[in-house]
Amino acid sequence: REWLEFRRVLFRSGKYMTLNCSADNCIYNNYGICYAGNIKIEGEKASTTTGTTCATFSHKKENELNNSASNNFTTSSDIECSAKKCNYNCFGTCTASSVQINFNNASCDTFVSF
Repeated sequence: REWLEFRRVLFRSGKYMTLNCSADNCIYNNYGICYAGNIKIEGEKASTTTGTTCATFSHKKENELNNSASNNFTTSSDIECSAKKCNYNCFGTCTASSVQINFNNASCDTFVSF
């Protein structure tokens, strides 16, 4: 019940945003915007950004076209986050105004420990 109210507040406040992704070697990356539809950030015990990872990341082979699972870009409400120590994690959803996924290791560069 708390989760549904949280989503309503986010929607009304306009805090939904696109997911910026530097991992251009991911099949869901289309010119720096994530089109996976929804993603999962892992890192339940993470205390730094390197302890997180985008579990939805799927390596794009050379010359492979983007494989957008969704026609819609990924927004904060589409991010299931298990990084319990992240300041932006609220009931498993990301509340950051902007999210950045790292090119080298697909970690969440937005992670901020509290």
